[in-house]
Amino acid sequence: MPEPTAATPGPEPLELPAGVHQLCGCGRSRQGWFCDGAHLGTGRVSYELRLSEAATMLLCRCGRSHRYPLCDGRHTAQPRGPWWRPWR
Repeated sequence: MPEPTAATPGPEPLELPAGVHQLCGCGRSRQGWFCDGAHLGTGRVSYELRLSEAATMLLCRCGRSHRYPLCDGRHTAQPRGPWWRPWR
C-alpha cells in the first residue's frame, strides 16, 4: 500500500462511466487513479473495476483502507495502541 500523501483526509469521489476500469494499486501512476503500468516490478497489481452502470466511487486518499483503492472509512479511525502486549 502506498504511503499516505493526502493533504486532506477523507475519500475522493470519482465519477466513472459504465465499463471496465483498471485502477492504480501502487500509487505511482501518472494517470491519477487509473493504471498506466508503473507497478511493473514492484510486486503490486492494478485493480479491475467492472461497472454495469455509471457510478461515483469513493477512493482512498489516506492509504489505510483494507479495500484499497476503495475507501472503507479507516481515515476516521483513531489509532489504537501498540499491536503487542507485554507478556506476564
